[in-house]
Amino acid sequence: MAEPASGNALTPTPDKFFAQARARFAAAASSLDVVERRFRVAERLLLLRFAGSALEDRLTPAIEHLAALDDGAPDLTVCLFDTATTGAGLRAGWDASAFRPRGEIVGFNTERYRTVFQQGADAFLMLDREQREAVYWVADAGQVPYWERSFPLRTAFHWWFEDLPLQPMHAAAVGFAEGGVLITGPSGCGKSTTALACLNSELLYAGDDYVLAQHAPGPHVYCLYGTAKLEPDNLGRFPAVRPFLDNPDRLDREKALVFLLAWMPGKLSAGFPIRALVTPRITGRRDTVLVRAGALEAVRALAPTTLYHLPGAERKAFAKIAALVRQLPCYVLEVGTDLAQIPVRIIELLR
Repeated sequence: MAEPASGNALTPTPDKFFAQARARFAAAASSLDVVERRFRVAERLLLLRFAGSALEDRLTPAIEHLAALDDGAPDLTVCLFDTATTGAGLRAGWDASAFRPRGEIVGFNTERYRTVFQQGADAFLMLDREQREAVYWVADAGQVPYWERSFPLRTAFHWWFEDLPLQPMHAAAVGFAEGGVLITGPSGCGKSTTALACLNSELLYAGDDYVLAQHAPGPHVYCLYGTAKLEPDNLGRFPAVRPFLDNPDRLDREKALVFLLAWMPGKLSAGFPIRALVTPRITGRRDTVLVRAGALEAVRALAPTTLYHLPGAERKAFAKIAALVRQLPCYVLEVGTDLAQIPVRIIELLR
C-alpha cells in the first residue's frame, strides 16, 4: 500500500515524482519478464507493459477484443506493476490533505502531468501527456476490485483523449454496423438491462457501462470494454449468462461480471455511428414505449455520472458531451417487464 506521510509528497515536483514512479517500474521489471500487449483503441495504438503477468491477467480480459498485432510506435504507453508479486513498492508520501474527493493529488495535476490515487482500489496512476507515457501501480494484483477489472484504465483513457473529440462516457450502446443508439442514464436506471435484452436480437453490443464516444466529425461510438455487469438479483432475467460469470462465488458482495468474448463473442461490435440518445426509465408496466425527450434531459442523463467518475478535464469533457447531444435526437425508453419488446422498440427507431 502507498505509505502516507505528514506534509507533502516525498518528491516535491511532478516531473521528479514521475521519474521516481518510472524507476520503480523498472525495478519491478528487473526480476520478472516484461509482458507487452498492444491494443487498438479508436484507431490509436495502446501499449501496455506489465512487470510479470499478474496484472495482465486481471486487467486485459475486458479489452481483449481490442488486441492488436501492430508493431508501430504506440500513441500511449502504460507501465503497470504491483508490489505483491514484484516486491517493488511505490511510496507516495502524501497525507490526507493532498487528496481531492476523486483522488486527484493537489499540485500534481498540471498541463503536462495528471495524477490520481484511487483509494478503495489502492491504485496509483500518473500520466506524462508530453511523453505519452503513464505508470499504473497497485499494492496487490490479486486484490484489484471487480469494478476496476470491468473498466480498466478508464481514467487513463479519459486523460489520453482530453484534447481529441473522443470521450469515455458512462453509457451503453447497441445497434447495427450502419448505426445504433447510445443508452444513457445514472447507475440503476436500466442501461445494462436494456443492453443485455438486445443480445437475443439482431442488434450488436458495444458496451453496457462505459463506452468511447466521438462527437466530430460525426457522432460515433467505439466499444471500449467487452464486459457486462448485472445486479445479482437481476440474473433471473438472463439465465444464459450464469455459466459464463467471472465471479459466481462473490455475488454476495459484487455485481455479476461477464466478459462477452467468453459468452457471446459474435455480438461484440467494434462500434458504429450514433443515430440517437436513449435514456431508459423502468416503469413496472408490461410494455416498452419510446417517448421523444429534450436535449437538456439527455445532458442530465449523460453528464453528471461521467464527470463524477472521471477526474480532471471536466470542462472539456462537458463540452464534448454537449456537442454530442446537440447533434442527436433524444428519447426516453419507458422499459416494461416484457424484455423482448426492448430490442423491438430500438430496431423500430433505427429503421
